Amino acid sequence: MPPPPFLFDLDGTLADTLEDIAASTNHLRQQHGLPPASLEAVRSFVGDGARQLLRAALHEVLPTAPLALEAALDTAFAAYAEHHREQCTRTVQLYPGVREHLERLRREGHALAVVTNKPERFAVPIVRHLSLHELLPVVVGGDTLPVRKPDPAPLRHALQLLGYTEGAGQPTMVGDGVQDLRAGKALGGRTIACLFGFGDPKRLVAEGADQFWRAFGEPV
Repeated sequence: MPPPPFLFDLDGTLADTLEDIAASTNHLRQQHGLPPASLEAVRSFVGDGARQLLRAALHEVLPTAPLALEAALDTAFAAYAEHHREQCTRTVQLYPGVREHLERLRREGHALAVVTNKPERFAVPIVRHLSLHELLPVVVGGDTLPVRKPDPAPLRHALQLLGYTEGAGQPTMVGDGVQDLRAGKALGGRTIACLFGFGDPKRLVAEGADQFWRAFGEPV
């Protein structure tokens, strides 16, 4: 029986994407006559997908009526996507130790995948730009399915694409957000919380995980 698979979040887990996200976010804020948001503010917006990020980033100017809000978010996302298409790989960097840890897992026979709430149109180019596509052949984005984390369905979808079968060992979800931990638990898998990422470490500790990393692959 092969070793159990590992599923990884992308933003704040495998890679530091914050400056690129902030650049596109502030491009939108500038278009709406708003001052730039700080990196810390943008960090707090990340985790639940691009539309939720834009809802937080543009809250000062978005309408409150539900239909008008959704239409405004559609327009904002189109502008964000156009900017981020070029921006998403400009400054992104792997966290220290990521490649070495993934290579070791692959040598040990673990199947590996990315499960992120970032839209697939950005996640796939980033994984390729970072030369991780051979180590991480499966990338499930926040728009791959109708639902995203903390729903466990994207994790199940990734496992299906990896050829995983029930009972073949307990999968592990690795991420820096409570949505990663909740999705992993809902799946019935192990969870590893990355305290070095974008998520609030206090929230992660309160949420609970099977293991906590102070740096990638380094347990507390």
